[in-house]
Amino acid sequence: MNKNKYTREKDNANILIEPVLFDCVGAQGSYRHTKKRPISSTQDLPFSTRKSLPVRGRAQGGSEGNVIVEENPIDWTFRPADLQGVNDAFAVYVSGASMTPKYKNGDLIYVHPSRAVAKGRFVLVETKEHKGFIKQFVAWRNDTLILQQFNPSKEIRLPKSEVLRVMLAIGSLDC
Repeated sequence: MNKNKYTREKDNANILIEPVLFDCVGAQGSYRHTKKRPISSTQDLPFSTRKSLPVRGRAQGGSEGNVIVEENPIDWTFRPADLQGVNDAFAVYVSGASMTPKYKNGDLIYVHPSRAVAKGRFVLVETKEHKGFIKQFVAWRNDTLILQQFNPSKEIRLPKSEVLRVMLAIGSLDC
C-alpha cells in the first residue's frame, strides 16, 4: 500500500492525521483522526506545498502597534488549508507579549480578512494610521471597538473613527 507522511494505517483503513492549528478545534498543536482517502492533491494538504501566503508585517502585541506592510510582503509562508483560494489573505508576525500565553513574540498569525468576527475570537485590528495589533474581540458598542488584552489584563476601547478594519485571526504557528 502506498503511504504518505500524512496517513497511517489503523484497522485496515487509511486514516488522515490532520494537524489542528486553529482556535476553533482543540488545543493548538493537537491532532484529530478522520477517515479520509489518501492525500491525492495539494488541495487535501493542511498547508500548501509552496510559500504562497504573503507576510505583511509585524503586528504589535502592545497597544501602540507597528506599521503593517501592505504592498510589499516582508516574507512568504505556506498557506493553511483554510486560506487556500482566499486571494487577500495574509500573515503577520507577533511582536510583543501583550497576548501571552495565547500568542507569543515571534508567532506567525494567519489572517482571513473577510470572515466575520465574533465575541471571544482573536483579531488583527488595523488603524487608519496602518498600525496593527492582535487582541481578543469583545464587541462593537455604538461607535467604539472593545477589545481584551491578556498581559497585563485590560480592556481597550478604540473609537470607530480610528479603525480601518478588524480581521479574523484564524490560527497561528508557533515560530
